[in-house]
Amino acid sequence: MEYERKVRKQIYLDPEQNRYVKQISARNGMSEAEFIREAVDNYLANNQMKQKDPLFELVGIVKNGKKDGSTTHDQDVYLAEKGDTDEKK
Repeated sequence: MEYERKVRKQIYLDPEQNRYVKQISARNGMSEAEFIREAVDNYLANNQMKQKDPLFELVGIVKNGKKDGSTTHDQDVYLAEKGDTDEKK
């Protein structure tokens, strides 16, 4: 299997979540990070993201040259559904 570079994420867990992560990962002989990655994989497998969600259209927006996405995201997302964008400008 080819090594795939991982992306570092810093998260905050409440104390109860932290206890469960420590207990379950130790019981299964895996690191806490490995347990969390597996939990995310299981969540994604059981809850497929809705591809029709207009927010997913924002993925990759930087590549298409959109420069004002942080300030016009509502118009970009919700007006695009109605075909009422101002791309003609």
